Amino acid sequence: MTDIFPPEIFDAILDHVHILDAEAKSTYYAVEYSLRINSTKPVKTLLSCSLVCQSWVPRTRLHIFNAVYLPHHDRTIALTFGALVAHSLCTFRSHVRRLRLHEGYNRNPAEALWLNSVLPQLALLTNVEDLYLYHARFTDVAEEEWRAGLPLFGPHLKHLDMQSTQFDKVSHMTELVSRCTNLEHLALRYIDENSDSAPKLGGDTIVRTPPSRFLRSLALQHGIAISAEFLTWLCPSPGSIKIPKVELEGISVKDAHHVSRFLHDVGPSITSLAIGFSDSSSGSTDGQDAFCRAADLRTLTNLETLQFGLLAIYPLYMGRGLSAKHVPSILAKLESPSLKEIRFHVSMEEAADFEMIDWGSIVPTLNSASYPTLEVLSFRTIKKDVLEETKAWLDEHVRSKLRRNVEIQCATSY
Repeated sequence: MTDIFPPEIFDAILDHVHILDAEAKSTYYAVEYSLRINSTKPVKTLLSCSLVCQSWVPRTRLHIFNAVYLPHHDRTIALTFGALVAHSLCTFRSHVRRLRLHEGYNRNPAEALWLNSVLPQLALLTNVEDLYLYHARFTDVAEEEWRAGLPLFGPHLKHLDMQSTQFDKVSHMTELVSRCTNLEHLALRYIDENSDSAPKLGGDTIVRTPPSRFLRSLALQHGIAISAEFLTWLCPSPGSIKIPKVELEGISVKDAHHVSRFLHDVGPSITSLAIGFSDSSSGSTDGQDAFCRAADLRTLTNLETLQFGLLAIYPLYMGRGLSAKHVPSILAKLESPSLKEIRFHVSMEEAADFEMIDWGSIVPTLNSASYPTLEVLSFRTIKKDVLEETKAWLDEHVRSKLRRNVEIQCATSY
């Protein structure tokens, strides 16, 4: 193509093509479509642009391979992509910045999982900044594959999100996280330790690398992510790590003590806290009770936003009257002069369901000197058809009894 315009003009236009492509609902799927054989999906605009002329290839490649999604429903895509990455003539390794790996459950136990097969090849993607792993099973990975795949977890990562993933031991999970020395966001949800099978990897790894000092957001939910071993590594002593945004969900009776200690030690740095519990049954509050007994929340002096995890108060839930038992106790323990917003994530059917929350204890606490800057009470995931009715109920039964000018917000989204 004749260079009528400077190449920088073409680059600027190509930089905006993916925004103009109405069919590109998610950039993650561009690579998936390009690897499919006989795909019925339309060719993406960027893929078409890459065929216009040789000078357009570098810029289009930069965007096409920026985000890669390897799905659970088609092993061919994952294996093909792994082979392309490992090829000596591969030209896009350095362009991959966001990597989303969705393993899925293996229907045939005798069949190798695709993630474990391509882990050594994916480790060649050393510029990945955002990594999401779903349903990975590192309990089934061989020692050589594990060691070969470790470079995927390194200083280049800024965002690491693992969900429904299994490890042989807590130390193996900690080893992966400790390698990410520049992490800014870490989310570990439903991470399990497979104690039923013999570990396939070597002995316990002694982790000597401290957590990333750039960590700004931490989300831990259920399983070994909120174990004493992992939390102690994250924060071995008061003030050893500073994390402004913390989410701790699924706290059970066995987790209550060390989660309380962790909150106490990290407390002064936290500006946003989300907390939720997992009791042993719908008729029990053992997790809530254990935490409320152990918690010392006086160090949360810079807290600006507090969110209570899912409160199941809908009529069909047997423990609806116990789901929010911890709310008054936690609010009574807090003394944060900076707190501006309290959020309630609820599962409800009608406005009257809010009677399951002990407002008789909560309102006097909110009227006390402990909450001088409170501005908003926010209620999330309200059913759309009762949104206005719920707002009216909360105005009448909550806002009207508060001495400060506090706004009630209701939203259908999370």
